[in-house]
Amino acid sequence: MIIKSKSYKHDKAYTTVVDYVMRESEQDNSFVLTRFIKGKNPSNAEISKQFLENEKHRVNPRKNNVKLYMEILSFHAHNAKDLTNDKLKKIARKYLSLRSPHSVALVTVHRKEKDHVHLHVLLSGTEYKTGKSVRISRDDFKHKVKIPAEQYVQKNFPELHRSAIQHDSSKKKY
Repeated sequence: MIIKSKSYKHDKAYTTVVDYVMRESEQDNSFVLTRFIKGKNPSNAEISKQFLENEKHRVNPRKNNVKLYMEILSFHAHNAKDLTNDKLKKIARKYLSLRSPHSVALVTVHRKEKDHVHLHVLLSGTEYKTGKSVRISRDDFKHKVKIPAEQYVQKNFPELHRSAIQHDSSKKKY
């Protein structure tokens, strides 16, 4: 499983990124998981508004704060038939618990794009109502999120072995 992370530092991202991950063309055989988002079936505008409202609680506001993270969990194309919504929800919940258990979150699955299944995870830049930043270092991201998430998938879903990534393989430098 490959995990990519992108950060956004402007308020406009709440609208554009939420609209991107929630686009209707990708909703076939999909699901949406939310955490700390109120309402039953909220609209994209409501979701964006709730992310923005949570940002107002930030303890140390700065000009270049990361307001939103979009993280993508990609699986090998050959594993597409093995990735049921139930398995993907379990993987998403585990990932959220590792990455940022107290931030506003939205998760969607995309099946049609790029011939492989992947999850889009949106995380607020701050914890829910506390205003504490959810930023983590690259080293912590690797050792506290990526590797444990990979181990969880390998242990609980061995049929996804094609999606396995060796994070600690040494690279020869010439």
